Amino acid sequence: MLDVIVVGGGVAGLSAAHKLKKAGLKIAVLEAQDRVGGRTLTQPVDIGQGKTELFDLGGQWVGTSQKHVMNILRELGLETYPQYTTGTKVMQLGSDSKIRTYNSDIPPLGSIRGLVQLQLFIWKVEKMAAQTPIQDPYGSPHAQELDGLTVDSFARKHLSCEAALQVVDVACKVAFGADATRISAIFFLAYSNAAGGVMKILEAKEETAQEARVKGGTQQISQILAQRLGDEIVFLSHPVVRLDQTEENVKVTTENGKTFEARRVIMTAPPNMIIKMKFSPPLPPSKKLIYENLPIGHLIKFVVVYDKAFWRENGFSGEVVSNGGSERLPSGLTRGPLSVCFDATTHRGTPAIVGFIAARQGVEWQGKTIDERKSAVLEGLADTLGSSARHCVSYTEKIWAEEPYIGGCPVVFGVPGVSFALPHLRSPFDRLHFAGTETATEWTGYISGAIQSADRAAAEVLKNLRPELVSENDLKGTCYDPESILGENRTKQKLQSDSYFIIVAVFIMVISIVYAALL
Repeated sequence: MLDVIVVGGGVAGLSAAHKLKKAGLKIAVLEAQDRVGGRTLTQPVDIGQGKTELFDLGGQWVGTSQKHVMNILRELGLETYPQYTTGTKVMQLGSDSKIRTYNSDIPPLGSIRGLVQLQLFIWKVEKMAAQTPIQDPYGSPHAQELDGLTVDSFARKHLSCEAALQVVDVACKVAFGADATRISAIFFLAYSNAAGGVMKILEAKEETAQEARVKGGTQQISQILAQRLGDEIVFLSHPVVRLDQTEENVKVTTENGKTFEARRVIMTAPPNMIIKMKFSPPLPPSKKLIYENLPIGHLIKFVVVYDKAFWRENGFSGEVVSNGGSERLPSGLTRGPLSVCFDATTHRGTPAIVGFIAARQGVEWQGKTIDERKSAVLEGLADTLGSSARHCVSYTEKIWAEEPYIGGCPVVFGVPGVSFALPHLRSPFDRLHFAGTETATEWTGYISGAIQSADRAAAEVLKNLRPELVSENDLKGTCYDPESILGENRTKQKLQSDSYFIIVAVFIMVISIVYAALL
C-alpha cells in the first residue's frame, strides 16, 4: 500500500512527489506519456553544420516575480538569462493589416483615437482584474455584469478601433491559445489577477511573464526531479483511466490494466484530461461542471534558426504582434499564421525566432502540410522583420493538439457562465487532491503556478498523513486554511453569516407587514 499516488509527471506532479518523498512518504508517479515534463518540452534543433542545440517547444519563460519557479531553479542549480528586447518592435494589425513599427509597451495602432481607446481600456481592465480574485472570481463586483460575456463582447463595449480589438484578440490567442470570442471575460480578469495584472502577462521585461529563459530548457526541471525520485517511483506510459475511492484508500487503474492503491491521490493532469477519467463515486456536480467547461487552447509553436541575427543588425528586437495578414493565403484559410514572435537566440548565441500559430489560425493551419506552414511563416517573418527571414537554417514546430494525453496548449480557459464553479478546481474530493497550473492562485497557467499548486496539494496530503510536519503557515491557501474560500471554517462562517442576514431580512419583512397592516 502506497501513501500517495501522483497522477501526472509534469512540473506539478513531480514537484509534489519530490516534496512528499522528502517527508518520508511512500509514493508513485503515474505519467501517461513516455516522457516527463507535461507541457514543457525541450528538444534538440538543427542549427547547421551537423550540430544541434536545445530549444523549448513548450512552456519556456520564467520571471523574477514568479517566486515558486525561481526557488526550484535555484534548488536544482539551473540558471536563467534575460529575454532579448532591445530594439524596434513590429505590429501588423487593423483592417488594412499594415505593418508598423513602435518602441512603446503597446502598439501605436495607426491612429491617436485607437491608441487612446486601447490605453483607457487597459487601465480599466487592470483595475477590474485587481478586484477579481482568482480564488473566487464570482466574488468580484463585476461578476454579475461579465459572467455571460466573452472577452471579445466585453472589449467591443469599449473599443471601436479594429486594430485595438485585434490587440485584445492576439493577447488571448497567445495567452490561452483561443480567440477572444471564446473566453469568459471574468475568467480573463481572474487569470490576469493571478499574474499581478494584464500587462504582466503580455510584456517581456522585468517581473513579467516573458522576462527570462532557462539555460538548457525548462523540461530539465521535470527531468532532474524524476531522476532524483528514481525509476521505482516514476512510471512512464501509465495513463490513468479510473479511480475508485473507499473509506480507507484509493485504487487507481491505468490503461495497461495495472492497479495501484494509496491512502491519498494528487491529480495533476490537465482538467480537460481529468474529465475523461472514470471516478467512483462520481465527481461532485460543481467539480464536474467546471471540468466540462474548461477547453484547452490550440497552439502550434515554431522555432526558426538562422545563421545570423539579422533583425538585431537592423535594429529590431524580434518581437512581432500580428493578425496574420490576409495576403498570399492557400485556399480554406482566413489569416496567415503569425500571432506573436520573439527573439529566441540562445545563451550560446545561436540566432533564432520563436513564434506561435494560435487559436483559429492554429486549427486552420494544422490542416496544411509542414512545408506550407514553414513557407507561410517565413513569408510572414520576411514581411515584418526583413527579406533575410526567408533564408533559414531550420524550421521546427510542435503541434500540441496532437499530444493525446494533453490535447492542446498552453492552458485551459473558462467559457462564459461557469466562473462561480472555478474555486472547485482546487477543492479536494474525499481522498483526492488536485494540483496543476490551472489550480494555482499565483501565476495560474505558468510553470511557477504549477509548482505553487504542487506545494498546496502536498501540504493538504501531509495534513492528513503527517500532520506533525505541517505548520499553520504551510496550510495557508489550502482547503484547511480558515481564510480559504473552500476552507471548512470559512464555509461555516459563511453559512452563519448567511443565516444572520436571512434572519434580519425576515425580521425586516415582518416589521414591514405589521407596519403596513397598522396603516
